[in-house]
Amino acid sequence: MGNKFFITLINMKATGKQNSMSVLTPLSHFWRINLAVVLGAAVATAVLTGALLVGDSVRGSLRDLTLDRLGKIDYALVTQKYFREDLLVDLATSKNFSNRFETIASAILSNGTAIHSSSKTRASNINIIAVDAQFFSFFERNESASLRKKSGQVFPSVVINQALQNQLKAEVGDQILLSFEKPSDIARSSLLGRKSTEDVIETTRMSLTKIIPDEGPGRFSLQANQNLPLNAFVSLPALQRTLGQKNKVNAILVSQQDSPEANDSIDFLQQILAASLSFEDFGLKFIELEGGFAVESSESILSPQIVTGSKSAADKLNLPALPVYTYLANKMEAKGRLLPYSTVAALPIPVVDGFGNLLLNSGRPAPRLADNEILLNDWAARDLRVSAGDSITMEYFGIGPRDNLFTKQTAFHVKGVVAMAGLAIDKTLTPDFPGIADADNMADWDPPFPVDLNLIRSKDEDYWDKYRGAPKGFVSVETGRKLWGSRFGNVTSLRFAVNPESETADVEELFANEFLANVRPEQFDFVFQPVKAQGLASSKGATDFSGLFVGFSFFLIISAALLVGLLFRLGVEQRGREIGMLLAVGFPLRKVRRQFMSEGAVLAVIGALLGTGGALFYTWLLMTGLRTWWLAAVGSPFLFLHVTPASLATGFGSSLLVIFLSIWIGLRKLSKIPPPALLAGVTNILKQVGASRRAKVTAISALILAGVLTVATFSLESAAAGLFFGIGTLVLVSGLAFFAIWLRGPHRALSSQAGSTPIVRMAARNSPRNPGRSMLSTALVSSACFVIIAVGAFRTEFGGEVFKRNSGAGGYSLTAQSDIPLFYDLNSEDGRFELGFSDDDSEKLKQTEIMPFRFLPGDDASCLNLYQVEKPRILGVTQAQVERGGFKFSKTVSQETKGLTNLWNLLNMEIEPDVIPAFGDENSVMWILHSGLGKDIAISNEFGEEIKLRFVGLLKKSIFQSELLISEKNFLKHFPSRSGYSYFLIDSPIEQYQEASQILESSLSDYGFDATTTAEKLANFQAVENTYLSTFQMVGGLGLILGTLGLGMILIRNVIERRGELATLRAFGFRQSTLAALVLAENGFLLILGILLGAISAVIAVTPHILADASQVPWLSLSLTLVVVFVVGMLASLAAVRFAIKIPLLPALKAE
Repeated sequence: MGNKFFITLINMKATGKQNSMSVLTPLSHFWRINLAVVLGAAVATAVLTGALLVGDSVRGSLRDLTLDRLGKIDYALVTQKYFREDLLVDLATSKNFSNRFETIASAILSNGTAIHSSSKTRASNINIIAVDAQFFSFFERNESASLRKKSGQVFPSVVINQALQNQLKAEVGDQILLSFEKPSDIARSSLLGRKSTEDVIETTRMSLTKIIPDEGPGRFSLQANQNLPLNAFVSLPALQRTLGQKNKVNAILVSQQDSPEANDSIDFLQQILAASLSFEDFGLKFIELEGGFAVESSESILSPQIVTGSKSAADKLNLPALPVYTYLANKMEAKGRLLPYSTVAALPIPVVDGFGNLLLNSGRPAPRLADNEILLNDWAARDLRVSAGDSITMEYFGIGPRDNLFTKQTAFHVKGVVAMAGLAIDKTLTPDFPGIADADNMADWDPPFPVDLNLIRSKDEDYWDKYRGAPKGFVSVETGRKLWGSRFGNVTSLRFAVNPESETADVEELFANEFLANVRPEQFDFVFQPVKAQGLASSKGATDFSGLFVGFSFFLIISAALLVGLLFRLGVEQRGREIGMLLAVGFPLRKVRRQFMSEGAVLAVIGALLGTGGALFYTWLLMTGLRTWWLAAVGSPFLFLHVTPASLATGFGSSLLVIFLSIWIGLRKLSKIPPPALLAGVTNILKQVGASRRAKVTAISALILAGVLTVATFSLESAAAGLFFGIGTLVLVSGLAFFAIWLRGPHRALSSQAGSTPIVRMAARNSPRNPGRSMLSTALVSSACFVIIAVGAFRTEFGGEVFKRNSGAGGYSLTAQSDIPLFYDLNSEDGRFELGFSDDDSEKLKQTEIMPFRFLPGDDASCLNLYQVEKPRILGVTQAQVERGGFKFSKTVSQETKGLTNLWNLLNMEIEPDVIPAFGDENSVMWILHSGLGKDIAISNEFGEEIKLRFVGLLKKSIFQSELLISEKNFLKHFPSRSGYSYFLIDSPIEQYQEASQILESSLSDYGFDATTTAEKLANFQAVENTYLSTFQMVGGLGLILGTLGLGMILIRNVIERRGELATLRAFGFRQSTLAALVLAENGFLLILGILLGAISAVIAVTPHILADASQVPWLSLSLTLVVVFVVGMLASLAAVRFAIKIPLLPALKAE
């Protein structure tokens, strides 16, 4: 036992002091078992600390990616509309700007498509970045020289990053075609918007002059995503010329200085932006009028925000205002006569003073008009041969639900005929509509809508020559709003009367200043975003990888801790006689316990220190796995090891706590054994035989509750998955409780049980020898098997089930996105013709249904994005999709679904002001957005106003994991400038969907149309979950294997305690092979029992998933995991076997 150590303890008792020698001596004396304890503690520490460091590494890597892609850029202003480039100069010359900011640069940022001119390889969703030399000063790598056109170079230069080069397979000197959307001041979804491909898409040929690495400017993106962007850099002046946007940009980028003054830079930027914006930046212009002026917009329609700001300015200046809404009537008919293409103005009638006269032929002022009444000018009334009291029919274009034009008719009563004077012949009532106003003749009109030039007569040309676009009819403001109002507004111009004593130019200047003071830049998309601060905040990640990997490593950590406790207990039990001697000579129990706790503390600290170092290697290994084997889970090969002192300290301290607890538990029971028993070498006191009442209550209660939940599954079908998981857990608890009852019950029946060999019966009877150890071993194995199988069974693959409407694909075979919105209906022959489909391809798509969605760009809200989501993507769901229905819902708001046969109608429900009903995928809403059913998330609409999306339905494993869904009506209300459709679901016959995909991608290549199968998209989402499950199985499996090693330790201890018994059996003639089989059978019994209990309970828990159509449970891999566990456990048992057969016969018999 080590006399030196014992003498040291006696001296310690005599002096009353504990020295380091009293702790270190036994540690060195029993170094073998203590080394095992240290290694177990090191494993626990390495795994726990490593899991924390994984979180640090993911967050640190995302932070590095953010800093790399932004360089020195701290703030960005990006708008849909183009504004004057000189705004940058105004900002840079503002007071105190130079004290706060270092660099400012303008740019044009656009999305588009790149095509290799020779090979025709295509890359969609690329970033087209038009910059000058100033942009590259944000980064260490300056590529501005590469954008200059070289001598003899025909086409403008383009520089691409390596990621784009990998897709295009282009080399320096090759020519690349870039396609992108042409800017349009006029909304394409309006009557005057141009929607044809040649009007929407600009394609330019460029020469590739350089390929840059995927770092710095090569990684530049304002979007928080770990995936590599596809970047194409072009010269800013070159792209401005191509787009016809001379001296205009749509982005300003700013970097701040490292100074205390820069702390509130975002507020300061917004302030100087508001002070620097001009009337022109809002797309507004003044039109000189007799006695006043008018305000018109380059968009042809004044938005409600412009109207409100203008009226506020007019009120402060006491300027009378006259709103005018002028629209085009295709025809006016009466008494069989037809008047083609006439403008009609809606304005307040009677007209207030100061705006000219609108007089009837009788000389009286024009009267107030009802909704169905109209005034015709004398020319139109004569042409139609009508007078007051007659009726006419007006035909005009309306805008359909998919922005398509359709013809409408409205009947009017002629209230009167106005004289051809004053406002009746004022051509400024009609804005300069592009394609119309600049035509010398009506026959030269080139409007974006269809015109039948055959209807135009010579008298119509005469009217055009004399009066141009002067209205031929007048209706009330209410009538104009009702008939022609749109989401873009219902005013084409605002006219203001100026006091004759004032100079109109001076009043216009005052008006502009007042207008600018009354509007907020945020209402018009002029908002500087703190992109770097947002990116760094988002780099904290949507998923807590520290918690995730702690969960993955849970059984490994617990197994290591239990192993530490078992090993330490084994070492203490080896010194049982020593403990008995110390207690016999008068040592207080607390001092003995303190002695062993001190030894345990030293071992724990040494193990934790070694484990902390090992955690670095373990984390490096995990990060390597995330970059390679588990790449599907993170989608980025740019994750590297990052270490923080906080995680090291937390891991070290937590591991010490776990290890101390394990050691204390190991000592607690030993301290209850009487000294005489310890002196005799007894370290285990058998408890009284008899069934435990608590175990019986637990077993029976668990079974009863499991039965109740089983019955409940028939009435609560939607909750069946959760109920079955509870049933499986209860079955496991009940099984373990029954095993505990059996361990403490009589076992005489085993000796006479038929059909079992004596070795098996003896092995089973030896299990109750130490019921606590047997129970611990079985519970550990069964619980680990339960979790590993139950989790692993949720691996899913998708295939033919996507064609079912109640699947995650809603019955759609394809999903697609386009870089440039589409404005024609792909389901109609006319729409496909306008988009350039050949007759043959159009015919092949007749049986294909294409469902369009409005699309608001934003952050990917799925598990494919590691960053926190700041601004999720949003889809506007058409009424056609609402009526079609489909998809599988996980949850919906119950109080609103009563009487609803189609849950998609929930999107049309009215909730509260500025609260919009929304759908989201259950996984994305819960785990990425950290929200839930009935909860709200706040976003900003197009006007800078905060609105809330309330989740009224959650979809189950759907293709919408990257987006949120709202109704098209609400989408257009809050994002009216988002014209066209960029997201599509395609329902094509099974045998045709691949051909349909090829036709659509080929015909719409300039739009950047990319289609993928819904099965593939779901598989990409599921790959993340499957990879996490594989990671859990692997790490959890290691924990289970480590737990089985613990079983081996228990068996070794059992052999030590029974060495006299085994020696006696050998003395009576039992062969060594028989004893070896006995020892193996004992461990095998516990192993098999634990595996069976866990496996059966797990299968019950995942029954709904197994029965589901989409399930493909990986039985082979799960079975192999259990086989490996059994094999490792049996191999660990061999150590006990070798120990048992090597026991010296005579000393063991003497001891016995």
